[in-house]
Amino acid sequence: MASRSGQELSCPLCSDISKEPVFLSCNHSFCKDCLHSYWAERHSPECPVCKRRASKGEPPFFAQESQCKPQEGAAAAESEPLCSLHSERLSLFCVDHEQLVCSTCRDSETHSNHRFKPADEAVQDHERKLQHLLKPLKMKLTLIHQIKGNCDQTAEHIKVQAENTVQRIKEEFKRLHQFLDEEEEARMAALREEEEQKSQMMKEKIGALSREITALSDTIRATERELRAKDVSFLQNYKAAAERVQQQHLPDDPELVSGALIDEAKHLGNLRFNIWNEMREMVSYSPVILDPNTAHPDLVLSEDLTIVRQGKTKQQLPDNPERIDHFISVVGSEGFDSGSHSWELQVGDNTAFSLGVLTERSPRKGNPWSGLWRLMFCNGEYKSLSPSDTGSDVSVKKKPRRIRVHLDRDRGRLSFSDPDTDTHIHTFSHTFTDRLFPYISTWSEVPIKIVASKVSVTVEHHS
Repeated sequence: MASRSGQELSCPLCSDISKEPVFLSCNHSFCKDCLHSYWAERHSPECPVCKRRASKGEPPFFAQESQCKPQEGAAAAESEPLCSLHSERLSLFCVDHEQLVCSTCRDSETHSNHRFKPADEAVQDHERKLQHLLKPLKMKLTLIHQIKGNCDQTAEHIKVQAENTVQRIKEEFKRLHQFLDEEEEARMAALREEEEQKSQMMKEKIGALSREITALSDTIRATERELRAKDVSFLQNYKAAAERVQQQHLPDDPELVSGALIDEAKHLGNLRFNIWNEMREMVSYSPVILDPNTAHPDLVLSEDLTIVRQGKTKQQLPDNPERIDHFISVVGSEGFDSGSHSWELQVGDNTAFSLGVLTERSPRKGNPWSGLWRLMFCNGEYKSLSPSDTGSDVSVKKKPRRIRVHLDRDRGRLSFSDPDTDTHIHTFSHTFTDRLFPYISTWSEVPIKIVASKVSVTVEHHS
């Protein structure tokens, strides 16, 4: 076997000097491990360069140490592929046929008037073309990796959401159970107190009657003994007996005590309704519940989803399609496509916020202005903004602590007012065609709270 240069002993698979070089019968050389890995991946003992298949059981020939050393005068192109027609080096590339050719092929009739490039130049051109063709695949692969990463994050977040929600539900039911336990104990205590009072009253009544019975019985028995005496003896004691009977106190006719029994109606009547009515003190109703799945990662929501503020650090949340990523904002969980709706927001000392409504079809990624109507307060100034107005000054004499938002969906009006002074702030007029969601944006750590509505219980009487 002829000696080979160090360049020719580089492995085509790893592009490095061959380690433990081996030669196939086609005279191509590779690293031993590279060749075995190549064969294992393809389950076929073929040459990685010329694709010549080794005969069954054909082992690679190991190069001798002397063969690994470059020697002068070695045939430089011995391992290069040759033209199958002319046994010459394939040094040219026919652009028209897109194939390697030798110099003799170039001058043949087959390639008459064809364009040719040096093989190394054609390699560079085709590498660039292949890289260009590969670019969309790489971009798609990157996108799929990103989406998969987001899906992995979403799957983990679902577990966290479920655990947190379970814990909050348990805490709410624990409060309800505690209220019911305390309510039950209070009603049982009231029943025991009534039982004790009425039992004591009856005990005293029975005691008084028993004493009257004893006194009358003693007088009657003593008088009856006198009546059974002899004539003379009876007459002798008559006067004393008559005086004793006359002096005996006659009590009023005894009467049954009114209201002596337990007032079962008071304790049992409308029991569940009365307990429900008592629960008004511990329950509240929020006209708007914020949707945490839409909240910008910079926002922090309260456990009951009625308070929002800007956090100090960005939260690691899934970039789900519903989540807003442009403004630091959040929308309500329920949208309105008809009717009249009002909600109040306690803004307090917050100095950077926007309040309003966002359409259902407004983009959640990027700028949502195309479907957003809002009143903004920033740098001490109020402005109104809408799809048709990038910002108009709104005059407010006194900064409100609370702001009422009123949406009349059917009449196409969105109004803002100060409920504490009953002062109108601004009104948008627009023919809304899409479902509208309450919208809150704040870039301040001072919380904005949705004010709870008063809960009342009414009873309707049917004739």
